[in-house]
Amino acid sequence: MAIVSIPCSPAGQPSWMQRTTIAGRDYQLTFQWVQRDGHWWFSLADQDGAPITSGVKLVTNWPLLRGVTDTRRPPGNLMVVDGTGVNDLDPGFSDLGTRFLLMYADPSDLVGTP
Repeated sequence: MAIVSIPCSPAGQPSWMQRTTIAGRDYQLTFQWVQRDGHWWFSLADQDGAPITSGVKLVTNWPLLRGVTDTRRPPGNLMVVDGTGVNDLDPGFSDLGTRFLLMYADPSDLVGTP
């Protein structure tokens, strides 16, 4: 089983980019807080900054890479998980990286998920 937490924290910033190794490859993850709709949005690029997917709303318990067919994407999936287990909200401005965690699951852990 290879479900791992991807460290990410806005540290009070409404947008940031970070480099992260997922499944042995380096990626650029960009996060943007959109006040108008009260959600974090996510983009994924390869190690050189070439976009793989963008404009993905961070929704709790939803596979963020669902439908992304780009061969450069990680083989598994990313998902935001509510660390409290309540699952009643999506991550707010100040609780991404604390209450809500970005997780990566290898393909073998995704059997039966959409």
